[in-house]
Amino acid sequence: MIIRDVDKNNDWTFGAGKNNYRTGINAIAEDIKTRLLCFLGDAFFDLTFGIDWILYLGSRNRQEELQLEVASVIMDTQNVTRIDKLDLNLTDKRLINLSYTVDTALGRLDGEVFYNL
Repeated sequence: MIIRDVDKNNDWTFGAGKNNYRTGINAIAEDIKTRLLCFLGDAFFDLTFGIDWILYLGSRNRQEELQLEVASVIMDTQNVTRIDKLDLNLTDKRLINLSYTVDTALGRLDGEVFYNL
């Protein structure tokens, strides 16, 4: 698996040739993170792709639904075989911290995504 690297602002990187790409387990980690940060309807290549973050973070009592949606996105990621741990921490209506541990075809992977709308 090869995937384009992103910078600290989650923008694609360019200008360094092959150094702008991740491979192996790092590519899987980047793919999970990128997929989790994608808004529903915002991906130019597939308008049905992404999470409806505005719906989930703008409403109360939807944490279970959001957890199922996040788990689905992670499991649909190429080379992910199992979710061992998934924690969602909603600090208020617009902030979320996701941490997860997954098994992949290339080994175990721990990740964290902080999201602020």
